[in-house]
Amino acid sequence: MDTLSKIFAAPRIKGAKFTCLEASAPWGISSPGERVVKFVHVVEGAAVLTTPDRVEPTRLLSGDVFILLDETAYKIFDNERSLLIDCVDVERGRVGDRIEFGGGGATTTFISGSFEIERLERDSVLEVLPRFLHLKKSEGHTTAIASVLEMLAIETASPGLGAEAAVARLFELLFIHAIRAHVEDSSSPKQGWLAAVSDKRLKSVIEAIHADPARDWTIERLDRTAGMSRSAFAVHFKSVLRQTPVEYLTSWRVHFASTMLLKSSAPISEVARRAGYGSDAAFNKVFKRITGHTPAMFKKTKGESQDQKTGQLV
Repeated sequence: MDTLSKIFAAPRIKGAKFTCLEASAPWGISSPGERVVKFVHVVEGAAVLTTPDRVEPTRLLSGDVFILLDETAYKIFDNERSLLIDCVDVERGRVGDRIEFGGGGATTTFISGSFEIERLERDSVLEVLPRFLHLKKSEGHTTAIASVLEMLAIETASPGLGAEAAVARLFELLFIHAIRAHVEDSSSPKQGWLAAVSDKRLKSVIEAIHADPARDWTIERLDRTAGMSRSAFAVHFKSVLRQTPVEYLTSWRVHFASTMLLKSSAPISEVARRAGYGSDAAFNKVFKRITGHTPAMFKKTKGESQDQKTGQLV
């Protein structure tokens, strides 16, 4: 199983929402950002989008998709002179999954989806992606994403048996296609494990660690997996991931253990063993150093917090 499949091996999407927005000129929307992942497909028309960290505005054409991650503030409009309406006020015009607003002129149609990711997966995935992705139809990245959004439109328009599960899976598929597009874009800088799996020499190492964190991974085994000398492997690994191989192995083992603590009823000794630690004492020491909590306290406090938050979602 590859790295991305490993991270998305179980449902982790929450608070999914689908919207078809028809904005008639003149129109403009301002948002302070939400703690969600937002996909937007420009079905028809054109728009301009700005974010605080981008000097130049992004021009969106029919067929383009843009993705906003983790509380990215933005403004989107048909013309820079158009009045900007707060997104909360725009949302008040929602009827089911549709929103219509604007001045009654030429219409730009968007279909969008937003969702939350559980905390552990959020840390693993969002830390390696830029906060804004623009996928242009002209570059061939948007066909699959547009198809999934169309399937979301069908599922949300007439919910059937298993609709909630289907919507969650479709959102996961959206995210996977977006990450694929980012990886395939050679002009986009990569970071973290995403940079490593994009590197021909390190891809096999990262996938081996993720597939079997309990294995007794020595530097010798890792450099053999990469097909490199020990010194060259250590230097290259650090230059790509900004961590030593041992540091990365430890961080992945703790992530693996954290997920297992929250997702299973296995005793802590079993979690320690499957994460690659020969004793509970060694596991407790490393886990607390990385997370600030003992495994038992992490399971209790994070598990309760997750349950409470999930219960509040609409």
